[in-house]
Amino acid sequence: MSFSSDVKNELAAVKPEKSCCGLSELCGLYATMGSLSLLGRGKVNVQLTSESLSVCRRAYTLLVQSLHVSPQIHYVTNARFGGTRKCVLTLGPIHSPAFLRALGMMDEAGSLRSTTPHMALTRQCCMRAFLRGIMLGGGTMSNPEQSYHLELPCRDSGIQAMMAKSMQRMGLPIKLGVRREHTYFYLKQSDQIVAFLTVIGAHTSVMQIEDLRVKKQVMETVNRAMNCDNANLQKQMDASSAQVEAIRRLRDSDRLSTLPAGLQEIALARLNAPDASLTELGQMLHPPIGKSGVNHRMRRLMTYLEPTMDS
Repeated sequence: MSFSSDVKNELAAVKPEKSCCGLSELCGLYATMGSLSLLGRGKVNVQLTSESLSVCRRAYTLLVQSLHVSPQIHYVTNARFGGTRKCVLTLGPIHSPAFLRALGMMDEAGSLRSTTPHMALTRQCCMRAFLRGIMLGGGTMSNPEQSYHLELPCRDSGIQAMMAKSMQRMGLPIKLGVRREHTYFYLKQSDQIVAFLTVIGAHTSVMQIEDLRVKKQVMETVNRAMNCDNANLQKQMDASSAQVEAIRRLRDSDRLSTLPAGLQEIALARLNAPDASLTELGQMLHPPIGKSGVNHRMRRLMTYLEPTMDS
């Protein structure tokens, strides 16, 4: 199951804040998964279609609670797309007018005013419910383990304006994209997605994203530390190899025995322990010296090789 499905399953169980919120959420659901058919002689038929059973159950429950209508349920299997099964809620010509009037699409006389919803959405609770319906009906989200990307489709300019107003009032960024002549809102930053999911009530999903963000930050910190350690180790190995090579050239040219006793001591220690760190080399001396002392002796030792290297 995808992360989008998990989010929708969670949202489908969110209790509407107020009685007005059920209709606002239905508005979002119809804007993304609804269709309207004209049957002739002034009759209309409304259908809500989704591949998600939890979303269909949510729509069914809201229709019963908010409008006191019970839609017919049937399933459609499309063999062309791998046998995808969809759930269809049909209101029919008897209940469809009440639904359309509630969404501002039909007047009291039964005349169709618009094919898309027109609701004021003046309350913030209704805006949250509307955006939740949009997410349930057509929103998609990538797995946050891989990337951060959330999309909300908008069929026309009317729905786009309602979505933009709601997102703006909720303090959410408004980013529009177009793909194959279809317009959509999108969010690509984790904090923006977390803010959106919090607004629409997906608190469990938010906690999962936050846990993943913490784990990613820890892993990034560990990786940086490991890369730094590896770089330091490589640097230490390169320096050690250069020191061993220099000491061997001094020894082979009979110049090592002419050096001060302290430099001879550190040179022999390096030859005996080519992989040791400067701190470890310092502990091998008598008496032991610190890392800075070893580093000072090594730098002095390497200067004795410079005339030989130039020649």
